[in-house]
Order: sequence, then C-alpha cells, then structure tokens
Amino acid sequence: MISKDLLLIPGKNIITIVDVNHYKIARKIDVQGSDWITGVCMISQNMLLTGDYAGIIKQWKLEGDNLILISQKKRAHDKEINYLLNIGNGLIASNSKDSSIKLW
Repeated sequence: MISKDLLLIPGKNIITIVDVNHYKIARKIDVQGSDWITGVCMISQNMLLTGDYAGIIKQWKLEGDNLILISQKKRAHDKEINYLLNIGNGLIASNSKDSSIKLW
C-alpha cells in the first residue's frame, strides 16, 4: 500500500498502482532492467524498493513514469523475495520464500 487509497501491485517489468476507492488503475510504471518483481514498497514519495525472484532488492527513484536505479543489494535473500514492508523509522522488513525475515 502507498496509502489507504492506493495499492502497489508488482508484475513482470511493471508496477501497477491501483486506486482502491474507484476500482481502477491509477498508473503503470515500466521497470526496465528488471524481471519479475515479487515485492514492492514505497520508502518516500519518490523512492521505492523492489524485490525479485533472484533475491535482489533494488532501490529506485521515481521521476514521472520512469524509475531510475539508485542501488541494489544482490543476494539480499537466498530465494525469491515475497514482500517488502516499510515499518518506519528508516527500517525495511523483507521476507523470502525460504521463510527468512531481515530488517534493513
């Protein structure tokens, strides 16, 4: 979730933002250089994190409808990342298919 009104949905090379109040797609963001995105979370108004099948977490800067890769953490997990959660105070929780949970 971005807010109580907007939901982030990951997919293959794309993140869809859905307006849950009006049941419609608000925006689609093309994520070039990424494969299947399995987890996504906002860390600020113009920054987000994605996780993928390879266990990589990437930090992106959102500029309009484009994402610019800022950094990546290879082997953040040994298996597919299930979810990323911004828990506040600068902390991110990630969970993997191997049931591991990490705080960043």
